[in-house]
Amino acid sequence: TLKNAIDTGTHRPIHTPPYRKSNKDQETLNKETDKLLKNGTIEHSTSPWSSPVVLVKKKDGTTRFCVDYRRLNQITTKDAFPLPRIDDIYDQLTKATHFTKFDFKSG
Repeated sequence: TLKNAIDTGTHRPIHTPPYRKSNKDQETLNKETDKLLKNGTIEHSTSPWSSPVVLVKKKDGTTRFCVDYRRLNQITTKDAFPLPRIDDIYDQLTKATHFTKFDFKSG
């Protein structure tokens, strides 16, 4: 389990109500939510914080399950350290012989 804390200072919790959806989109949302609950990717919560789910159509016609965190991002204290430069990371890998990647499916 990955634990993470988001620093929002002393800001009160943000609750954004769900966006209006068509019956078809609501059905898709319910199926995807049930699947994510069943496989343990998400869990029930009683948190006062809430961000709406957005269904985004992918090029292949399937739907991507996304969460709109824009309001949360507005009040989040940004980290003071910069992200590493990708070219510096590549330079460190020049003598490596084994590579791997992580594929975090739906999570």
